[in-house]
Amino acid sequence: MFLVGFSIFKVYDKLLFLIRRINIYMLLKEKLKNIIPRENSGSISSNRFDYQKDWAICKLIELSKQKDFLLAFEFYEDIIVFDSSENPKTIDFFQIKTKGKGKHSISTLLKKNKGSSILGKLFNNKINFEKETNSLSIISNCDYKIELKNKNFVGIKICCNEVDKNEAKRIAEDLSSELSITWLNEYFDILFFEKSNLTIEHHSDLTQQKLNKFIENKFIDLKYNPSLAYTTIFDEVKRKNNFEKSLNTFDELVKYKSFSKSDFDKIINVVASEPYRLTKLKSEILNRLDSEKVSIVFRRSFQKNWSSAEIEYLKPNNLLFQKLVKLINRTIELKESLLDDNLLNSMNKIYIEVLNNKFVQEQLIFDDDFIKILILKNLCDGE
Repeated sequence: MFLVGFSIFKVYDKLLFLIRRINIYMLLKEKLKNIIPRENSGSISSNRFDYQKDWAICKLIELSKQKDFLLAFEFYEDIIVFDSSENPKTIDFFQIKTKGKGKHSISTLLKKNKGSSILGKLFNNKINFEKETNSLSIISNCDYKIELKNKNFVGIKICCNEVDKNEAKRIAEDLSSELSITWLNEYFDILFFEKSNLTIEHHSDLTQQKLNKFIENKFIDLKYNPSLAYTTIFDEVKRKNNFEKSLNTFDELVKYKSFSKSDFDKIINVVASEPYRLTKLKSEILNRLDSEKVSIVFRRSFQKNWSSAEIEYLKPNNLLFQKLVKLINRTIELKESLLDDNLLNSMNKIYIEVLNNKFVQEQLIFDDDFIKILILKNLCDGE
């Protein structure tokens, strides 16, 4: 009888323990429903910065129709565009102001934060570059709540000379006071409020669609990788945008923080045509390796590392990678006597030579298998 009672108590304790665990779990699930997380400012900020980069890509597509230009990042303004990459005469200034909800109004654009308003900061460029300023634009994802002379106006770009007299008077008075200037009516002709067709939620998808259409119109019937093309260009825009060292000359601006027409044309040509060429070369190399009966392990390694190498080849300013490729090419030229009809044997011989280089021994980015794939690629490329 005692043993039976003891067993019942043990079962009861286990059931009680399980019930408590279930209650705790259910309470946590209920808390997750009822407790609202604090605002994730990090993710929001990151998305807004990416929006600016995507807008820049769309602007580059638009500018590509011109004979020359230079689009610079985070230099005086979020985005600025010179009319020439060599001898510029004018500048267009663009300030990107995204908004989660609501509309921009003259009041919000003139509201001071730490002594300066959005419009005040933008218009300060006109003071610094009085003769060179061609236009000053606020770019946003949202609509503008602005009274216009023409009540029936429909468009995504508003020039300040189109706002009604009361709005215009407030802009003139507030900016005159904030910047200590005498306002001229001609200033209204260069100030613009523009709504971008990129949304906060889908700006990357919309930009990729625009880029795809641009490439497909430029290179009819050419096979390319749309996702890889967008990623390559976005990463290059990000690299230039995030360059932090101070710039002392216009040439440094051109080199480190800008896209000229020739820069953009070059990267478009690379992302549009190079992937197809590399895919074709990959197939040829695999056929040769299969004929030499390479192991399945090596074949899998080749497939994996080739994809990584393809991405590196598309990056226009990957200096470490380019140095490695030049070293491999130079080694192949100098050690041509080591090559034979067997591709795998030739790769291994060149690999041993490359591995003796101090730069290869000290670099920590590219592993042995990756280097071997680069050797295979350069052995077969251009044969």
